[in-house]
Amino acid sequence: MRAHLLLTLLHWLAVALVLRVTATILSNYPDYFPPNFDSLFLEGRKRTFPGAYSVTFYVHIFAAPFTLLAGLVLLSETVRRRCGRFHRVLGRVQVCVLLALMLPSSVVMSRHAFGGWPAGLSFVLLSFATAFCAVAGVVCARRKRFDRHRCWMHRTFVLLCSAIALRLISGAASMLEVSNPERAYVVASWCSWLVPLAVWEAAMWWREELAQTSPRSNTCD
Repeated sequence: MRAHLLLTLLHWLAVALVLRVTATILSNYPDYFPPNFDSLFLEGRKRTFPGAYSVTFYVHIFAAPFTLLAGLVLLSETVRRRCGRFHRVLGRVQVCVLLALMLPSSVVMSRHAFGGWPAGLSFVLLSFATAFCAVAGVVCARRKRFDRHRCWMHRTFVLLCSAIALRLISGAASMLEVSNPERAYVVASWCSWLVPLAVWEAAMWWREELAQTSPRSNTCD
C-alpha cells in the first residue's frame, strides 16, 4: 500500500512538473514569431537559422508540446477505460506526429546543437530510442499484448520528458553559474534522458519485486 501511494504521488508530481514546464516553453513562443536572435533559445543561431533549420525548428516547436500533452492524456487510466476509442485514435495521432514530424526535426536540429557534436549525438540517439519504444508499443498493441504495450509507451513518454529534464538541468547550471556552460549542456543533454529512463526501469523493477506474490500483477518484459 505504501509503495502504491508513493508511486501515485510521484505520478501526480510528474504531471504537475510536465504541465508547468510545458507552459513555460509555450510562453517563449512570442520570441519565435518573428525569430528573436537575442532570446535564450535562438541566441547565436542567426547564421544557421535560414533554410532547413528554420523549417525543422518550427515543426519541432509545434509537434513537441502536442506529443507531451497527448502523452499525459494517453497515460490516464480513466481515459483509457472510459474512452477507449478516443485513446486509440489519439495514440495513433501521437505516434504519427512523433515519427513523421518531431523526431526527424530533432535529428536535423541536432547538427547545430549547443555543445557541438557530443550534445548532437545525444539528441540523435535519444530520437532513435524514442522511435524504437514507440514502434515497439504499437507492435505490442496490434498483437494485443497490452501490458507490454503500456510499458513501451511509458518508456516513450519518459524519453519525451527529456525536454523537461533538459530545461531543469540547464536552468540549475545557469543558476549555479558554471564555468563552462557548453560542457554543462553536453552533460545535461545526456543526463536528461539516460537518468530518467534508468530511474523508471528501477521503479518498474521495484514494483515487480513487490508484486511477485500477486497473481494479478502486471510486469514489463
